[in-house]
Amino acid sequence: MAEQNQNQKPITNPFLVKAMEEMKKERTPQSEFAFVNALKPARFLVPATVKTVQQAAANADGTVELKEQPQISFMLFNNQEGKKYFPLFTDITEYQKWDKHAENKLAAITFLDLCRILQRDNNGDATGAVINPFSHNVLIPNETLFRVNSTEAMAPGTKIQIGTLKEEPTPLLDVLKEYLATQDVITKAYLRVMKRDDKENPNFLLVLEHDPTLNDAQAKPIYDAVAEAAKPQLRNVELAIAGSHTKFGAAALKDAEPFFVK
Repeated sequence: MAEQNQNQKPITNPFLVKAMEEMKKERTPQSEFAFVNALKPARFLVPATVKTVQQAAANADGTVELKEQPQISFMLFNNQEGKKYFPLFTDITEYQKWDKHAENKLAAITFLDLCRILQRDNNGDATGAVINPFSHNVLIPNETLFRVNSTEAMAPGTKIQIGTLKEEPTPLLDVLKEYLATQDVITKAYLRVMKRDDKENPNFLLVLEHDPTLNDAQAKPIYDAVAEAAKPQLRNVELAIAGSHTKFGAAALKDAEPFFVK
């Protein structure tokens, strides 16, 4: 982590910006994988305040001396629900969209720096991070950030195959049926198997039929809640979720029968 100055190479993230724009157009497993691939190597600009504090330091002769040390404090943004997010800017142009951009210094951090900062946040003030809050406004909860940090990104060109489950995971289906019955917005659900050629084991793909006018911001909490309900019965198998109205979701439903119909 370093303070940004004019002599450093400007920070830009064209691949991440493109991935966010594609994910905004259509949220599919492929667009999410592309986003994760671009997120992990990214470097961000973050607003910070720097003040000098006195810290005790031991000298070689055993004496203790007070020395002045710089201390960096990072800012948090509040959303409409009052939750706090760590703001990340992909480039200086995005940062300058903030009307208070001139009031703070800038620090440059990596994705790994971000995860370390949030993990050290003992007070739990930050709910997650928000990328380009005045344009793309991509919110990422802490749980997702830490999961991304602990998983390997998918290499470009990785192939994905969709198939039918050989055996029905009855406990998982029962949990999903019980939960989906409480959700008025979801009308049908399909469970498929998804195999990436860069991984030995397949994972589940849950395709949900719901109001196609829901945007990503509206659909994401619904998908997250379904994933949380399914978690106890996943048995370490990953779960991807897509809407049946998306191109990927529609293609995955070939010869599929819903396990849940409202």
